[in-house]
Order: sequence, then C-alpha cells, then structure tokens
Amino acid sequence: MKTLLLSAGLALGIATPALANPPCLELSQIWSWKALDNKTVIVEDNFHQKFKLSLMTTCPNLLFKENLGFKSFGGTGLSCLTKGDDVIDRDRPIGSFRCPISNIESYTPAMEKADKDAAAAKAAQQGGNP
Repeated sequence: MKTLLLSAGLALGIATPALANPPCLELSQIWSWKALDNKTVIVEDNFHQKFKLSLMTTCPNLLFKENLGFKSFGGTGLSCLTKGDDVIDRDRPIGSFRCPISNIESYTPAMEKADKDAAAAKAAQQGGNP
C-alpha cells in the first residue's frame, strides 16, 4: 500500500510540475511590460525572463498606458507577484484603477510565437499590418 501511495505521489509530481515551482516575478525585478490586450500583460524582469499576467477583469485602455504599477500583498520588493495582486493604472486624473491578477505563468518562446502569429492573422483579416 505504501508503494502504491508513493507511486501515485510521484506521478502527480511529474504530471504537474507547475505546482512544484510556480513562476516568481519579484516586484523589485520588474524591467518592462507590454499589454497584449486589456486583460493580458507580458512582464519582463531584470534577468530577461518573461511572464504572462492574466487579469480578472478588463483594465480599460491598457494598450495605451505609459505608466503601470504593480502591487504585491507580500509587502516587500522581494515578494513574488501572485494571484490576487494588482496591476495599477496610474494614468487616471484622480486616483488609480486596480486590475487584479488571475494567473501568472512563464511566457515561453512558443507562447510568444503563437501570440505574434495570432496578431498577424488578425491584422491580415482586418487588412492592416501586425
């Protein structure tokens, strides 16, 4: 019985590596960002690792923002952004608009290529450039 449980535990660990090491985007290491749309932000850290942040709600006009802030409830610059933390739009005349994060994942070259291909296909459909 112990062998069966150990095998099942190992299989679970192998099948879901994301649970073992979730991506860590440290607040103090954010280098740049780019909005893909009003619910998705690609953030690059100082080590040129990219992360895809999916937002719980639409963040109005995110594609046109020059200034964004990031708020982690961990309390320090060494805190990793996690689900429930905020992307903050600071380009508002009064106050700021908070957009909660629903998911953070590593942004792989394959994901980047797929996003570029999708943008190019959409631009071709609309008769414009990507």
